[in-house]
Amino acid sequence: MPRSLSNPISALLDWVYPPACISCRTLLPLNEARRFICMHCENLFEPIGAPSCKKCGAPTQSDAAQCASCYGKKFSFAQNISAFTYDELIRDLLHGMKFRNKKRVAQGLGLLWASHAKKFANGEEFTLVPMPMHRTKQRERGFNQAEVLTAAVSKKLGYPMENILIRTHDTPPQSGLHPSQRAENVKGIFAIRKNESVEGKNFILTDDIFTTGASLNECAKALKNAGAAKVLCMTFAITVKNIK
Repeated sequence: MPRSLSNPISALLDWVYPPACISCRTLLPLNEARRFICMHCENLFEPIGAPSCKKCGAPTQSDAAQCASCYGKKFSFAQNISAFTYDELIRDLLHGMKFRNKKRVAQGLGLLWASHAKKFANGEEFTLVPMPMHRTKQRERGFNQAEVLTAAVSKKLGYPMENILIRTHDTPPQSGLHPSQRAENVKGIFAIRKNESVEGKNFILTDDIFTTGASLNECAKALKNAGAAKVLCMTFAITVKNIK
């Protein structure tokens, strides 16, 4: 039910502050306020289809086991699935979400991600684990974007979400760093939250962007070292350099 019909206070706020598309700022009809994105902008997102890399999830031109970027690399997670390729539209939205503290953008992208998220098969049980943010940075931003994005996916796929991991060091942002620097920047900075047991369980790490996979790989290492049975990854978008 639209919030304008289910909550009188929300309905009043919608009249005073009409909801707008998080991308183009076009006003949304009140009965579509919970969509966050207008139909025109939603159609600009191009979902990743087959074929794709069996490791990082990037689109490829052939059904190869690994793309050129993943060839020869070792990851602690078994596979990543991304919904979209990282482009200018997604860059601008994620930039606004992260650096202008727009939680509404995260909520809208989360719903979009949920509509394209693919459930892992084989009937196995998984727990979604959002990429942790250091407490200092989360206090400054007010929210963890990975957690907000993942909440919608959790509801859609029926996988529970738990903040099992913590970030022990407030390291510099990964953006702008060379791939080798990215790996070193996050080395050993993730740990299992106190009193959490991961032994023999399956987990899906979630984040907004897959670039080199360094942060996700370090998270996967922490889970595997603590006895996790299987670790997979899901990301909203993936950066694509050379598609082969």
